[in-house]
Amino acid sequence: MIHSLENNKRPVAVGDRVRFDSDEGHQAGTVSDLRRDVGNGELHAWVQLDHQWPGMFRAVPLGSIKTAANACI
Repeated sequence: MIHSLENNKRPVAVGDRVRFDSDEGHQAGTVSDLRRDVGNGELHAWVQLDHQWPGMFRAVPLGSIKTAANACI
């Protein structure tokens, strides 16, 4: 099941599959960790990207995530 974050009361969790927009277009991946930015304290999801070299991560602000799905379902 895929949830739109605008109507979803469940926050993004580690292990979720997410889709987001970036300066490189639409991307998807799996949330590995949730960390706060050192500068402004904004919460970011550390996403291991699909279709990249293994171990490639991107820090994605939670506001940029468009959809999230529990990977266990």
